[in-house]
Amino acid sequence: MKKFQFKFETVLKVKEKKEEQLKRELLKLHKLQYEQHQILEKIKEEKLMISNDKSSETVTDIQSLIYYEQYLNLLRKQIDDTNKKIQELQNQIDNKREEVIQASKEKKTFERLKTHYLNEYNKIIIANEQKVLDEIAINKYNRKEQHNY
Repeated sequence: MKKFQFKFETVLKVKEKKEEQLKRELLKLHKLQYEQHQILEKIKEEKLMISNDKSSETVTDIQSLIYYEQYLNLLRKQIDDTNKKIQELQNQIDNKREEVIQASKEKKTFERLKTHYLNEYNKIIIANEQKVLDEIAINKYNRKEQHNY
């Protein structure tokens, strides 16, 4: 009998590749989100440092106070922008995660189908082997009976 061949093997391979690609994209989004969190932390540290410098008693002239306030406003805007980027990335991550789950379900469907076909194939192989063994046993028995007469 011929070797087992799953008729949807190419579809299964495509589903596996699609799932892997989506997983890689999800990891990239997680990396981008992590990088944005790092940027956010640096901006917050800078803001804290500037706030401490501004509140120190060494800064007394108006021009320096204006500079500090403008710089703090810029840092606040950067914090807001970074938070928005993080939220956008989180939305993209959620969407991509759903895509990965869907692709995984599709792949598993074909894997179950392959398992089902393989089990059916194995049952046929075992049945055929049993028929051959039965035929051999019958022939052997018949030859023994013929020699006894």
